[in-house]
Amino acid sequence: MGQPIKKEVAVLLRVENDTGDEFGGIAAIAETITGGLTNRGIPNQLYAANDDHPGTPRIEVWVSKWTAGDYSAETTGRVVGGVVGAAIEEAAAGEYQVVVKIFREGDAYPVCVRKDSGSVDSSDAQGDVSLGETIGKWVLTVALRDTTECGTD
Repeated sequence: MGQPIKKEVAVLLRVENDTGDEFGGIAAIAETITGGLTNRGIPNQLYAANDDHPGTPRIEVWVSKWTAGDYSAETTGRVVGGVVGAAIEEAAAGEYQVVVKIFREGDAYPVCVRKDSGSVDSSDAQGDVSLGETIGKWVLTVALRDTTECGTD
């Protein structure tokens, strides 16, 4: 958000209907963002209901995909081993896709829109939470920049 924050920051979390969060990765995104704002003395409110339309300043996080993958296929890959095992293990990994929009106070349009995607380890609950925390820290970094540019980190 860059400039000194005088107003409560709305953190709007939207999760696609068929998106799961078996190990808490999505919850970790929300907790990392709101906790990071609170730790910096920035008042904030989390909104997650479909009919929530908070004002600005606002951080929007849209999780369009967060799947844990197929643990049984990953186990099979480890049993089979070798090249075939690697292909099966790759197929077992889940995926995530997150879109973030940053609105500064009074803005009608976001000053930053970023998309991030990758794989989710289907067998590691702590890894899922760590991934959520990493994404949340990335969102905070982008949101708290002194510039209106999104940057590349």
